[in-house]
Amino acid sequence: MGDLTSPTRLRRHRPPRAALVLVVAMVPLSLAGCTADAPSARERARAATDALCEDLGALRMDAGRMAGLGPRSRGRDELRDLREDVAHDLDLVTHSARGVRRARTRAVSDAYHQVARAIDGVPGGATGAQAGRHIRPQLEALDRAIAASQASVKC
Repeated sequence: MGDLTSPTRLRRHRPPRAALVLVVAMVPLSLAGCTADAPSARERARAATDALCEDLGALRMDAGRMAGLGPRSRGRDELRDLREDVAHDLDLVTHSARGVRRARTRAVSDAYHQVARAIDGVPGGATGAQAGRHIRPQLEALDRAIAASQASVKC
């Protein structure tokens, strides 16, 4: 067998010198694309508004699911599950509204809290349709608040 420490065994593979020169020459060229212009203030504002509009749409859709409970639903229990979805949507709206002037999300938040209180007041044995009727006025107020917020940012 041979000596494991012989010079022929210890020799490491080195890339060809031309390849190293090529890689070193490409680094500045590849970094040139990284210095592209950052988005303008107008582009950032538009992106923030688009995100807010998307979040408001999701909130409106989930609130609509609360209003659409049928007789086969689980009533108050299903409303509580849907309330968690709406609360998550509201958190997203609140977060995305930070970068948007005129968002008017405070009214949306207040209306949501009225819906949450109304859900807590739904009797335990209520059917889905009864539960939906019980919270309908608060859901309508939430829908109006969402619509006003969407109109204020021109969604």
